[in-house]
Amino acid sequence: MTFLGTGGGRFATNYQIRSTGGIYIEDGIRIHLDPGPGALTNMRRLSLDPAKTDAILISHCHPDHYVDAEVLLEGMVLGGFKKKGVLVGSPTVLEGRDNLGPCISPYHRSLPERLIVARVGDEIRIMDMNISVTPTVHKDPYGVGFRFHTSNGDISYVSDSEIADEVVKAHRDTRVLILNLTRPIASKVPRHLSTEEAIEMVDDIGPEMTVLTHFGMKILHEGADKQAKHIEERTGVRTVAAEDLMRVGVGKTARVTRRGENRATYNDPKG
Repeated sequence: MTFLGTGGGRFATNYQIRSTGGIYIEDGIRIHLDPGPGALTNMRRLSLDPAKTDAILISHCHPDHYVDAEVLLEGMVLGGFKKKGVLVGSPTVLEGRDNLGPCISPYHRSLPERLIVARVGDEIRIMDMNISVTPTVHKDPYGVGFRFHTSNGDISYVSDSEIADEVVKAHRDTRVLILNLTRPIASKVPRHLSTEEAIEMVDDIGPEMTVLTHFGMKILHEGADKQAKHIEERTGVRTVAAEDLMRVGVGKTARVTRRGENRATYNDPKG
């Protein structure tokens, strides 16, 4: 996994204190997850070719999760010269609901080989990967999360959500838990995850490793690493605050490579 952006929320997005480019997942398939502003720029920095993308997944209809998607779609289909790839999005993303969406134009929805509206409880297969569509509790009431069943165990992306029984249940016992942590300790806002709730979720889900991303301005001012340390101390689960362009490799060990730093390796307790 490559974190092409680790900011989130309207103010962090507006000022691009951190990029909001989403996550690029590679496991025999290349998936771009929630490509918000900055996705294309950071792909260029890492020499990631949009034409090699196999699928674009968008969890909900908020700009920090979809703004670069249409250009990435054009890249995936070689400017429209080859009908290929898969576009997956929530009902608001692809159909529109109430005052939200659709956020992808009819023209761009016509470009990929497959178009999939992701609804909670769906099981999606793209090439050799199975993906479970999971619930969220967010301001976009039709938003979804994803649980990726990879060749090296499950990776869960909760997406934007506050804690709820159904959300925890959908990700329980995943190997790597990716949490969109928008608010730090003692600053809870509705429909977003705070550090206190993250502690409760990690305790209940029981992952091998937790990766935090989608940081709001308040977390960035107070320090994302501080929140990660607090969660790790309270849960005993290795917790990493993602940084832009950070990579996480998941095999028998989980390897975190930060931009410009040496690789750190964390042993898999399951061997």
